[in-house]
Amino acid sequence: MLRHLIACLSLTAAVAQANIVIGQSVPTDGESSTAIAGRALALGASLYFNRVNAAGGIFGEKIDHQVMDDGHDPKRTLANTQDLINKKHALALVAYSGSLNMHEVLNAKVLETAGIPLIGAAAASEDIRNPGSPYFFQTRAGYRQELQRLVKLLADDLGVTRIAVLAQQDDYGNSGVADLKAELQKRHLSLAGTAWYDRKAQDLGSAAQQMTKLNPEAILLISVSTPAARFIKAYRESGGSAQLYGLSPIQYEGVIQTIGKQSAHGLGLSQVFPYPDDTRLRFIREFRQDSEAALKDSDAPRYAVLEGYLSARLAVEAIKRAGKNPTRAGVYNALTGMKRYDLGGFVINFDETNRLGSNFVDVVMVSSTGALAR
Repeated sequence: MLRHLIACLSLTAAVAQANIVIGQSVPTDGESSTAIAGRALALGASLYFNRVNAAGGIFGEKIDHQVMDDGHDPKRTLANTQDLINKKHALALVAYSGSLNMHEVLNAKVLETAGIPLIGAAAASEDIRNPGSPYFFQTRAGYRQELQRLVKLLADDLGVTRIAVLAQQDDYGNSGVADLKAELQKRHLSLAGTAWYDRKAQDLGSAAQQMTKLNPEAILLISVSTPAARFIKAYRESGGSAQLYGLSPIQYEGVIQTIGKQSAHGLGLSQVFPYPDDTRLRFIREFRQDSEAALKDSDAPRYAVLEGYLSARLAVEAIKRAGKNPTRAGVYNALTGMKRYDLGGFVINFDETNRLGSNFVDVVMVSSTGALAR
């Protein structure tokens, strides 16, 4: 369903004989949680580009949104980026996915070499945020900031002292555990325990048993959607009763699809974008207007769709500010001038030296109906 929506929207752009190419490399093939999120990022960007094209484009020129599948493989992400730059002649890049993938792109210095801006990525480990790249304009708070928010909620606001962690065995998990330990140490606390899992593993039963025996008050999940869901189910079935909180890479729709609403009930999640149903914000009202038809009867993770949509909006705004016959340098300069740019209740702040556009972190919880509560 989601692949079909992206294909239809891309076809609409292609028929229009577009001549402003905006590129994107994300995982799109398969049913893994990373592929589902990648398709959602692409869908969100396509929704906004389609809106702009339907209104006549940018200064009469239509947008050609080129989406390339990278299978969540960092080497393919780099190869796709080089193709988008050198063969597709992209003016800008938007909404990539994956910390390791971004490591590959940033280490190769392809953005600097081509002078092309990349706007947004669903990746927020501290080592890609700082130093990052002058050409990587980041739209989300970091995982460290998410952990800071969750520890503040648990330790400072709720008085929880025995906090354990489930972590993925990779850079994402390693850096997350280190950041969590640092936050606890500030409060003279230490981790109650750590359970690691192989990201390719299907069975989270041993980790669940370990945490049940440990019996902490709360467990933070430094994970992605599918393994987080499997852990939650196994943990609850083994009699575990701790409060469970996860980071933004866990899409609540994917958790519910895997284990059902009742098992997901009570899961808390940090989020780095506004609640997609908060229609008090003009930004969210416009997003819902553009996405309502596409997301009806769709299981696409809405926060990921919103993230792609946001990156597309920033790209279009920068191209408009760059003027007719925009160049990569013009778009780059326009982005550096987006100081406190208010999209309608959500503010992005870039300048000549700052590429960390947002520090926003919210906490939501899955209700018994499968909706989110704040």
